Amino acid sequence: MNSNTVKQKVAVVSGGSSGIGRALVAALCKDGYRVLTCGRDAAKLRRLEQDLPGVRGYICDVADRQAVQRFAAEVLADHPAIDLLISNAGGLREIDFTAPDLAAIDCTAELRSNLEGAIHLIAAFMPGLRRASPAAILVVSSGYALAPATRAPITSASPAALHSLCKSLRRQLAPLKISVTELLPPLVDTPAVAHRQGKKISAEAVANLALAGAIRGAEEICPGDVRMLPLMLRLLPGVAEKIVAKT
Repeated sequence: MNSNTVKQKVAVVSGGSSGIGRALVAALCKDGYRVLTCGRDAAKLRRLEQDLPGVRGYICDVADRQAVQRFAAEVLADHPAIDLLISNAGGLREIDFTAPDLAAIDCTAELRSNLEGAIHLIAAFMPGLRRASPAAILVVSSGYALAPATRAPITSASPAALHSLCKSLRRQLAPLKISVTELLPPLVDTPAVAHRQGKKISAEAVANLALAGAIRGAEEICPGDVRMLPLMLRLLPGVAEKIVAKT
């Protein structure tokens, strides 16, 4: 290889076939990355590959540890060094603990996809991140990591746990020159929340802010209305939590 040849950077994105994940994949392609992504919907992944030539999609449910390990093994076999790992897969449900049919609901599904999925992904790709060092991890969390929503207690609990995880990993991985950036978005204009009213920020805007932050090694990215939440929680914690609780 010519010594002047610039190696193409490699990024792995979970949940890249729609919403914020798709916007992240598109932005990375524009920036010249080789992008590998995963999702549960084969049709969406094939459309993504058609729309963004060069992207490769893999079927993988991040809540399934063995599936994540298979995904990582396939990717790392072709791309041993991973410059950027993005944990994005997850979902939101409104669960009412006063409902009479609570025993029939799988209450912990979000913990498996949002929290355990991120843990599985990071653990599986650590060898690739170490080979690329310096490298970066971007974890898509939520503004609910800082204050919970009444309508979604489990979905609020999972980003709160991710928030703690990011703090610990940031300290653990610093000696390896692997940065950890947490994205805490507000309501984002994606198909998943098309039915919901309220102020929304575009997925493209969130993706651009997130990638810029991850590249410079920022600890947290708080787009839109979440930007003021940390200050409000310091100055008027009770008021701030009541506002978020109603969102």
